[in-house]
Amino acid sequence: MEAVYKPGILFRFRRSKNTAGRNPSRVMTQALRCLAKSDEMQPFVSEVHAERRDVVLEVFHSRDGHPLLIHIAAAPRHRTSHD
Repeated sequence: MEAVYKPGILFRFRRSKNTAGRNPSRVMTQALRCLAKSDEMQPFVSEVHAERRDVVLEVFHSRDGHPLLIHIAAAPRHRTSHD
């Protein structure tokens, strides 16, 4: 599942194929919003946005559905006819 927090910041929720899909809780989504707005993240977010790329916060869940890992990265550049 993917959700757009705000333009330029995406949340992705990854589960194994055997796991029943559930929408992320309101609290989990709020925690990711707080992380995205934190002082520690702002230099990274600014740098990525200056490159006209999106920031992606991915939450990987274990087979039993618990959040296991949060991965933060810049989305790959989109190819355009000008590249």
